[in-house]
Amino acid sequence: MQNFFERRENMIFKLDINDRAALAIKNGTKRIEIRANKINSIIDYGKIKSGDIIEFTSNNLGRFYTLVVCNNYYKTIEELFMLEGTRYTVSSTNDYNEAINNIYKLHGYKDAIKVNGVFAIHLKYLYSENTVWEELYDKALDVRNPREVSGMISAGAVSAVILTKAHKIYTGVCIDTASSLGMCAERNAIANMLTNQDNEVKKLVCINSKGDVGLPCGACREFLMQLSKDSTDIEILKDINTKEVIKLKELMPSWWGYDRV
Repeated sequence: MQNFFERRENMIFKLDINDRAALAIKNGTKRIEIRANKINSIIDYGKIKSGDIIEFTSNNLGRFYTLVVCNNYYKTIEELFMLEGTRYTVSSTNDYNEAINNIYKLHGYKDAIKVNGVFAIHLKYLYSENTVWEELYDKALDVRNPREVSGMISAGAVSAVILTKAHKIYTGVCIDTASSLGMCAERNAIANMLTNQDNEVKKLVCINSKGDVGLPCGACREFLMQLSKDSTDIEILKDINTKEVIKLKELMPSWWGYDRV
């Protein structure tokens, strides 16, 4: 019997998708993927859980990643559309009857749903490998918002975003205080990552106080290095126009702790 408090490791599922649906997911006009288990299904869609990652492959976006918000099971497609609606479930129409007909046109889906029911997988778009640096850069800009919190604290002049090996994205802003009690944006983003049970950084984008792409300070470089033995390969954006990157090991060539992590 599984312990009630035992955590299930998040999983990555790889699925193909047509170009129209892929673009709709990226644009946010499609937030639910409908899937049914056929006799020869490679994946049991019922095993997809909240927090899992789905890696889609399409012609227009290449490989892109989504976070599973929840996965709802229905006995019939009519029940699914009645409770989920059509606005975010299909990319071809908002008409209830037409949506049902379109699903039934998919090869094998009518029989599969009749036997096994159907799943409505709620998704949150994360990023595409084709445009990852632009997307991370935009997310860093979005959270950058210089402001005075009080007479002793200011925040938001510098921002950072990290992409982890688990395909999760975390943001942070700098917090400047009296008595040096604040933290850099990079370490704020890392704290956010660690709070959410994630711990290996893959890519990093920093926006400095001038609103330009910048490199992490010495303290943040040290903190990043201590996270993992693979931290040396963290890619840091140097220029958004050329997409030039530098690896952390190039910034820390003679790091003292190589034999300790």
